[in-house]
Amino acid sequence: MLKKIAGDEEDVRDPTRLKTGQIGLFGLTALAIGVVSPALGLFALWGPMEAAAGPISPLVFAGAALLALPTAISYAALNREAPSAGAASTWLWRAVSGPAGYLVGLMMMTYFMLVVCTMPVLFSVFFRDLMEFLGVPDFGLVTLILAVPIVTLPVMWLAYRGAEVSTRAAVTLMSIESAVVIALSLTIVYVRAGVPGGLQIAPLNPLSATHGFIGYWTAMLLGILAYAGFDVVSTAAEEANAPREQVPKAIMLTIAGVTVFWVLNTWAFTLGMPYEKVVEYSAQGLSAVTPLALEYWGRGRIFVILSAFTGIFAVYITAALGTSRIMFALARHGLLPGAFAVLEGPRRVPTRALHAVFGVAVIADVTMLLVLRNGLAAFTWSSNSVVFFACVTFAAVNIANLVYFRRIARHRFKLLTNGVAPVLGAALTLYALYESFFVALWNGGAASRSVVVFCVALFLLFVLNVALVAIKSPRRLQGEAPIEAD
Repeated sequence: MLKKIAGDEEDVRDPTRLKTGQIGLFGLTALAIGVVSPALGLFALWGPMEAAAGPISPLVFAGAALLALPTAISYAALNREAPSAGAASTWLWRAVSGPAGYLVGLMMMTYFMLVVCTMPVLFSVFFRDLMEFLGVPDFGLVTLILAVPIVTLPVMWLAYRGAEVSTRAAVTLMSIESAVVIALSLTIVYVRAGVPGGLQIAPLNPLSATHGFIGYWTAMLLGILAYAGFDVVSTAAEEANAPREQVPKAIMLTIAGVTVFWVLNTWAFTLGMPYEKVVEYSAQGLSAVTPLALEYWGRGRIFVILSAFTGIFAVYITAALGTSRIMFALARHGLLPGAFAVLEGPRRVPTRALHAVFGVAVIADVTMLLVLRNGLAAFTWSSNSVVFFACVTFAAVNIANLVYFRRIARHRFKLLTNGVAPVLGAALTLYALYESFFVALWNGGAASRSVVVFCVALFLLFVLNVALVAIKSPRRLQGEAPIEAD
């Protein structure tokens, strides 16, 4: 087992470890909130969510929170017991088997990689809004493609400077975007309060749904996506200060905080624009938030566009950090090319893993834009793919919670935390995956069906890869986990 390292002096003696003690509770919470991005969750998901289910987006966010809570409890319990940058991969490796841990590690890596890929294409949507605001001619697909490297280059610069610098940047960006959203919501509420019947609870009424059960679960895909990424904080365990105490707190603070933020602000947004207009903008591949801001702020809508950029930057940075750390962990164990296990500079940055993350993101996003020719469609396609790998990872963590505390830490097993919560979390996650992914998406047309085919095919490819490693190099799947728990 790798020795627990305390302080820079021991860091120097063990160059295979990430630099410890860089991130405290505030930074960890900001990392988790930054990747789910409260403002961006509204800007990107509110319109498509309303178009899918009707003007009930607060209920969709609330339902997604209930689905996420048991899984969050499992993450908190396992981080308190065995904090590890390998997260689900480490826990499954120890509690079940090496092949199970390796498979989940690949799923985690893909999950965060897809989150990374969603950001440049979403940036392209708001980049077109900015060009329109500035009076710059819209060159259509060319504008969308140019936006991909424009957003990627500054994110690369921050990511290569290390976790501490990147986290500080995420905190600043998150604060800016959240302040803009709250200000817009307060403006809407103030204006609507002056109109008879302008303030109502219809968005909180399930009877306001316009597309029934299937519509709700289609929107729930986006709701699940909204919470996807809170677990990135687990991958920072090796770089955190007191991870056993602070990582669990950061997870629970994130779930509670963003849920309240989304429910209240989507209530205001839903009151602020007729449902038909939201559907119209979504069908055109446009964000409904910018026209909403135009109606209430006029040219002040530029603040919404700019805050969308800050949210995208925050998610892009934190998701790239999480992905590169998982790649580093697997490569250090010989389960990915050894080049990804190289750390460089005094901040111990896995730069080669980051090279791969950004390279895949740019190539994948340009390809999606060329095929779909619509920034919002590309974002939706990649986002739906995120949900599959996130749900499988979440289910695995719940299983790990149950098995770990029954086999390894049996004397610390607690019925509610390590029994009821993981069983409920796994059941809810798998049910949500079935209803929203295999039912709603499969019946949603050719583009939606292609998401299902892609995800299932990639999952089977991972299973085949794990089987081949188990047959040809069984020693790689034995012994300690890729990043052993402290």
